[in-house]
Amino acid sequence: MSVRNPRLALDPNRCPAMVQEELPNWLARVNAMRQEEHDRRGFTMQLYPVVVDGGRKYIKLTYTLSGGNQRSVYCFVRAEDGAILKAASWKAPALNYTRGSIFDQKLCVGPHGVIY
Repeated sequence: MSVRNPRLALDPNRCPAMVQEELPNWLARVNAMRQEEHDRRGFTMQLYPVVVDGGRKYIKLTYTLSGGNQRSVYCFVRAEDGAILKAASWKAPALNYTRGSIFDQKLCVGPHGVIY
């Protein structure tokens, strides 16, 4: 698959099997970061974790808001190489450029989703 936008180019060093292996580890890091921020701010409401909410080409990650009855998109992860994409809507990622990778040591996400 050829991508016209170089900012969306696939990482040739990654494959879908590697993404499936790393995604649970990355989610654990994200949820730990969210819990630390939640505790640091002294919130008492329940914090719901970021979870996989489906998707084949772009894996949608969501979290439940504090009331427990609404969900929000946290980000999308490209299944082919683990690139992190900001959400454009509930159903689709923003395809202007990648924000990072699940393989990066530094998280490019904050408590509520992609930072930049």
